[in-house]
Amino acid sequence: MLLLTCLATSIAGSSYAQYSEKKSPQKHTRKHRHDGAASNTETQPLSRKEQRKKERLERKKLRRERKQRHYADEPFYTEEPTSRPVKKKRVASYPKTTMKSIYRIDVLVPMYLDELVKGGTVTFKDKIPDKALPGMSFYEGINIAADSLKKAGFNIDIYIHDVASASESPDLLVKGKLDSADLIIGAVLSKDIPVLAEYANKKHVNFISALSAADGGVKDNPYFTLVQPSLKSHCEWIVDDAAKKFPGQKVVLLYRKSPEVDDNAYRYITKYDDVAKIHLKKLDCKSIPARENLLKLIDTTRPNVIIVSILDNAYADSLLKELSVDFPYTHFEVYGMPSWNSIASLNRKNAFPNLSVNVTCPFNFDLSSVSGKYVARTYKRDYGGKPAELVYRGYETLFWYANLLKQYGTIFNEKYADNASAPFTIFEVKPQWDKDGNIFYQENTHIFLSTYEGGVYKTE
Repeated sequence: MLLLTCLATSIAGSSYAQYSEKKSPQKHTRKHRHDGAASNTETQPLSRKEQRKKERLERKKLRRERKQRHYADEPFYTEEPTSRPVKKKRVASYPKTTMKSIYRIDVLVPMYLDELVKGGTVTFKDKIPDKALPGMSFYEGINIAADSLKKAGFNIDIYIHDVASASESPDLLVKGKLDSADLIIGAVLSKDIPVLAEYANKKHVNFISALSAADGGVKDNPYFTLVQPSLKSHCEWIVDDAAKKFPGQKVVLLYRKSPEVDDNAYRYITKYDDVAKIHLKKLDCKSIPARENLLKLIDTTRPNVIIVSILDNAYADSLLKELSVDFPYTHFEVYGMPSWNSIASLNRKNAFPNLSVNVTCPFNFDLSSVSGKYVARTYKRDYGGKPAELVYRGYETLFWYANLLKQYGTIFNEKYADNASAPFTIFEVKPQWDKDGNIFYQENTHIFLSTYEGGVYKTE
């Protein structure tokens, strides 16, 4: 296994069409009615021809006066009556892209090399410590992608930074180690996101958060992208799917307001309550509910749809057992949180015989695809064994973003719709806005659904 604090690998352009949208000023029209009555005079009456000419001049003068008053009182660019607030158009502004012959990508990943290697000697015996496994797996995927890109003729320098290293992490920004980056990919924790996002915004370089689904409170930053969909996006997707598949049906919501993450999920889901999208019957599950309490919300004569906005896997597992045991002859369509994919009992054949458990997930790696087979084959050759999920995520993240750089240059943000080169995921990266039309950041909102039933699961 290759253990490096900094790896530079040479492993890159097309025309850029800058997006701009010009708004045409709205025309202001006013109709003026003129009766054309002849004016009285003490002198000789005007001829018919002279009278018409006079009327035309009067009409023209009146229209000019009205037009002047109109534009003096109203703004020129008017989309709505001035008595109503004008909605701000949502536009993210970017500078012109830069095409280069060689691009630099800096990858931040926690590998704990200071602890794993001391004095040139590996400190662990048979297995890498658990805390280092995610970062090492992501790095291995990055390494496989770098090799693949090099073979494809890409000109990219890739620098790996161990952000768990005591000597590396504090100096990254202070000593300007990222100042030459054309792209930053960070497999970092949510606590590290704000300072990196602020740096990226200042430098106008894209920062990609590859692992965390938390935004770190980042706002007004068009250069920050969440690759993993947020909890808010998962909850909104669940509501949309339930409304589409079970239109008009009452949906039971089992929730609790503590801890904070469960309360957040509850608020994201109830945002659409009683507004035509979905109609909820709610039950607070701060403790496992008794059968009689569940019976008040459940129709035992027909299938029931239930959303559970609880992310704790052990607690969620207990709720599923309660439903299955207390109502053995009632079928339940259950929507759970993305954390549930690691609940072991969902893969057991007879665990919940009357439940179909639907769990959202951010990624789905097709191991039978050309890319899936390539990663598995290369991993076995270079590292031995089978690759973990984070190996595929590291591979896909670097491979797709390297293609965006090569095709569109350093500012590829308005070309995010081009996901053709992504090996597995159909990324849907979209700006997230506040209520006033200001951008928060960019986020991948593409979500898969895994359905567990009878110990078997399928993903769509």
